[in-house]
Amino acid sequence: MIIDRYFFRELGMTLLGVGFLLVLIILSATFARVLSEAASGAYPQQVVLTLFALKSIANLSVLVPLAFFLAVLLALGRMYQDSEMVVLAACGVRPRHTLRAVGALATVVGMVAAALSLFIVPYANERSQQVLDEAQARTEVEGIVAGRFNTGGSTEHLIYVEEISRDRKTLRTVFARSVTQEGVPVVVSAARGRQEVNPETGDRYLVLEDGYRYDGHPGHADFRIIRFDTHGLRIDQRAVIASNRAMRSLPTRALLGGNPGRTAELQERLSTPLSALLLGLLAVPLARTNPRQGRYGKLFTGLVVYVVYHNLISMAASWVDREVVSPWLGVWWVHLLMLGVVLFLLRRQEQMPRPWRPWWRRRAAA
Repeated sequence: MIIDRYFFRELGMTLLGVGFLLVLIILSATFARVLSEAASGAYPQQVVLTLFALKSIANLSVLVPLAFFLAVLLALGRMYQDSEMVVLAACGVRPRHTLRAVGALATVVGMVAAALSLFIVPYANERSQQVLDEAQARTEVEGIVAGRFNTGGSTEHLIYVEEISRDRKTLRTVFARSVTQEGVPVVVSAARGRQEVNPETGDRYLVLEDGYRYDGHPGHADFRIIRFDTHGLRIDQRAVIASNRAMRSLPTRALLGGNPGRTAELQERLSTPLSALLLGLLAVPLARTNPRQGRYGKLFTGLVVYVVYHNLISMAASWVDREVVSPWLGVWWVHLLMLGVVLFLLRRQEQMPRPWRPWWRRRAAA
């Protein structure tokens, strides 16, 4: 039908525009956060782009319901402002056509949101954890930050570098402290340093130039001070140790039949496609305005409803996690409440066909 195609085109184009704008905002915030964490030494700078891409994907499931909700509000709000809905009604296009078009598109958006929340986002979170674990296992020189003490996850091994060249191959004013297997402290200071790899064994060495090495405890007879022109320190490659995984990193199949925490996470993931469907239907009565209200008349109301709805889902999931409510009730009461609000608004604005009429109206019609 031509009218349905028109609705699909208007909603689809608005959804693309709103989605693109929200993605830009999320990408900017994510990139700034990742850069800040890398600058603080949380992980090497070599993994910044990888983590940025993975963390951006992990935020998409939150954007899809919001983008669709705003798209329906803006698209239908413009049609009401331009009196297009009035003209369509005069031509015999009933309000159920609008509801049917939005419902069909909401089904597609809900399927996309389900794929993101159930499969893609957990994989992206798991991959982010793997990248961080691999970064923690890398050598201290690769993840070193100039101007601060770098421990590499162990307080027994410490290195300080005043300046690093842009190619990260040359270190200036190096201070390193370590402890031997016998428990003897070793302190080394040098004017310059660089990293080299033995081509035969593959071992990594921190080669220091023009410095001093201090072995032993000061004041003891075995304390030594050695002046060197070139001195090599072997850098051991640590094994990759899997960190504790958050619930959001677990695959969906691992959440089935689990403890209350896993049940809460599963219900939150299932809430994403449900919220996309319910918010899309809610936007139909909310977008109904008169030309004097303007295109953005109900936008603020819609944002308030979205924030309250999203917070209620998070609160209900936390109740399941803490065993305050039964998993059978879980977060479903929030969706039932939203469904009741949608049906009430649709019935109130007569955008939903009545399955029955009171007996006095049927008698009057007869």
